[in-house]
Amino acid sequence: MLARKLDRRLLAFVVALVTLQATHNALPYLGLRDDSCQTMFSGLTYEARANNHHFVPQRAVSDLWRYVTDVEARIEPAQPASARVGYLRDWLNAEDRRLNTEALRAVVWQICDAGHRVRLRYRDPVTGRMAQAENACDVERLSSPRWAVPVRLYETDLPALP
Repeated sequence: MLARKLDRRLLAFVVALVTLQATHNALPYLGLRDDSCQTMFSGLTYEARANNHHFVPQRAVSDLWRYVTDVEARIEPAQPASARVGYLRDWLNAEDRRLNTEALRAVVWQICDAGHRVRLRYRDPVTGRMAQAENACDVERLSSPRWAVPVRLYETDLPALP
């Protein structure tokens, strides 16, 4: 009797573990993340409505893995309130870099929270056209980060595509 209970518990644990692993590895196909997923070194590429996977179609449910380019940011007042604000402004203005949209929101939010206005010009990742915001602090999609998503600036900018 004890052996049957142990077998059931072990089976339930294994099923739960396999389900969690499969769910985690499916996240890139939902457009949610690709860190530490089994697709990490497979060459899988995906965009809002397409990927290069042969069997599993993908739809992005968010813009977490989109990158903006050609970013120009000016803060007002021009003198940064702190060294951190100056660092964040410089991160936004890094040349020949692609900046993750969620990281962009987190940085703009921090600069706005320090009492600055942010004039932002960037290339929209969907349309490919230049977009502009006179005060990005007033534009929710540019200044409201998702609090459930951790953002690390050292991982969220990439070299520009050739």
